[in-house]
Amino acid sequence: MNESDEILTRVRERGDAAFRRAALTPGMTFDDVVAAVEKALEIRLTIVPEIDTAHWGTMTGFLAYFADRREGSIHVRASDATVYSQFAASHELGHLLDDAHCSGALHERSAASPHAAPGLTTPEYEAELVAEHVAHRIARLLYASPRVAESSW
Repeated sequence: MNESDEILTRVRERGDAAFRRAALTPGMTFDDVVAAVEKALEIRLTIVPEIDTAHWGTMTGFLAYFADRREGSIHVRASDATVYSQFAASHELGHLLDDAHCSGALHERSAASPHAAPGLTTPEYEAELVAEHVAHRIARLLYASPRVAESSW
């Protein structure tokens, strides 16, 4: 097994564990997902649709987490379609659910590829991939049904 295969194996294992941590089940709404993450982590979360995002560049969302207060906020662009902003928020939920989640420092990471963002360390690269894996699992949970997908258009 080469290094890339080892990384992907670790990412899948961490992402699957993070997803299981919140006990997410089919039929949940996005609000249900957020509530399940809050319950699993014993924290309070607020999703904040930001209006003034001109300075964000390519960033689609970010997490602010205050461990001492057991609360956090996920900021997304208000101008994005609901499905897109929910996906961006789900990526941030993935960081929270991952046992090895980010330190809380705010970084603009518009890509998870080390080729597109060569400044990322291997642990940062893996954390981004884990969060993306969780976001995709949440999206499949929320939008697997054609009825649900159509209602979000």
